[in-house]
Amino acid sequence: MSKVFFYVMFALSLALTAFLGWSVVQTHLLANQLVLIGAAVLALIPMLLYLLQREKKGKNKKTGFRIAAIVLLLFMSLVEGAVGFYVHRYNSRMDEVTEVRTQYTEIKVYVKKDADNPDRQITIEYAVESKYIFGTISGVDTAAIDQTRQDLERKYGRTIQLRSYGSLQELVRALDEGEVDALLISTAYFDLIDSLPDYEGYTEKLYVPENFSSRIQTEIMPQPAVINPEIQEDVLSTLQDPALWENSFCAYLSGIDTYGPVTARSRSDVNILAVVNMETKTVLLISTPRDYYVPFNFQPVGGAMDKLTHAGIYGIEGSMQALGDYYGLPIQYYLRVNFNGFIDVINTLGGVDFESDVDLGRIHKGMNYGVSGEDALRFVRNRYAFAEGDRARGRHQMAVVKGIINSLRSSKILTNYLELMDEMAGCFQTNVSKAMIGELVQLTMQSGKDWTVLTYSVDGNGSTEYAYSLGCFAYVMIPNTDTVEYARSLAIAIASGETMTQEQLQKNAPKPR
Repeated sequence: MSKVFFYVMFALSLALTAFLGWSVVQTHLLANQLVLIGAAVLALIPMLLYLLQREKKGKNKKTGFRIAAIVLLLFMSLVEGAVGFYVHRYNSRMDEVTEVRTQYTEIKVYVKKDADNPDRQITIEYAVESKYIFGTISGVDTAAIDQTRQDLERKYGRTIQLRSYGSLQELVRALDEGEVDALLISTAYFDLIDSLPDYEGYTEKLYVPENFSSRIQTEIMPQPAVINPEIQEDVLSTLQDPALWENSFCAYLSGIDTYGPVTARSRSDVNILAVVNMETKTVLLISTPRDYYVPFNFQPVGGAMDKLTHAGIYGIEGSMQALGDYYGLPIQYYLRVNFNGFIDVINTLGGVDFESDVDLGRIHKGMNYGVSGEDALRFVRNRYAFAEGDRARGRHQMAVVKGIINSLRSSKILTNYLELMDEMAGCFQTNVSKAMIGELVQLTMQSGKDWTVLTYSVDGNGSTEYAYSLGCFAYVMIPNTDTVEYARSLAIAIASGETMTQEQLQKNAPKPR
């Protein structure tokens, strides 16, 4: 019997070693050579036990040795199985958040509350059978709205009448004045209604019948770039030169202003470009205010001017293209997180350490340690408490992002790494591959040099201009071209391998005007 158990444990140990080695290779966190060496060492133990038991003479000696070998192999199998499960779970979570190339548009029906009886609510069936006129925005979310219309027609057997308007402002006015009976728009556009100058707080007068919604999933497909013609020719040729990016890349960090699913289209409150040089281990964070007035060269906008934050309602590729076109930078990757993800990641890390230039609530001027996700979110979202408004918020966002980067490279992440992966699933998405993340981790482990994180915020001046997505005039920030040009020069410097300190960066920065 001991002989049968021995061979079973021998085979199980080799199988688990192979499974563990394959799982570790899939993480890309260790060089394949190291994984092969480790797997060979682990496989050598059962092989030696197999050979030794064959050399034993006498039935009692063989039986005693096999029992001891079975215990050792059982212990090895338990350890390998536990570690393999942990690594497999890590791979599953990373697969959920990496190489994400889809998003969804959520379409809802919105109707006005009864002024005399606010608690009375109609059903979606009543709206359809009563031949409601549904208002939409011309040329916006056309495929998703058409799919929603078809679904309603199939379900209730009636034709849905749509009426299109040229802008959100015109559409809301039509509902308010009774030209249409309901809105049929995306949740991203609904969130803009309160920004309309004549309809602040208007969303409180609306509701969704039976919480009806339709989610249409689409691929994230950036359109051809239309580079800002104001960029100097020599600067643009340098920025677009593939040789500049051999050891570097540019990524877009987006924080969307919602607690809902991260894959939903939504405005982006955080708009940070990260220029990463893997050779010098330097990260440059460039913050662009959410109200920056820039052209949207993608469809359906086609070159109209709007606030940067509104680019996100056309998909994350809209934000990437708006920034890439404006700065002339080839943005290859995106990383997007919602409010829930921001809070959960920081709390899982045990809080975040960062330096603040102001006192705000429980955040004090100077270095703050172990700040909770909730306090950090309040800090990075607040702009009305500061005379500089969005400029201050941009600096605070980068300070917290820098703190998170420092936490991710510290030893404390090892104690709750899997928990962090669990929190990231569903509230964090990126098109960065698991292999590239593994390469960055290997780079960090192989070199004793710490990453240098530099920050810079472009500036501008407040104005009132026509915002395409609203269909009316609104507050915007006109870019300060000196700061934008300086940001481009910094991107070139970091990508080309130059080194600098934060003090040097600030010393050479353009003065406010």
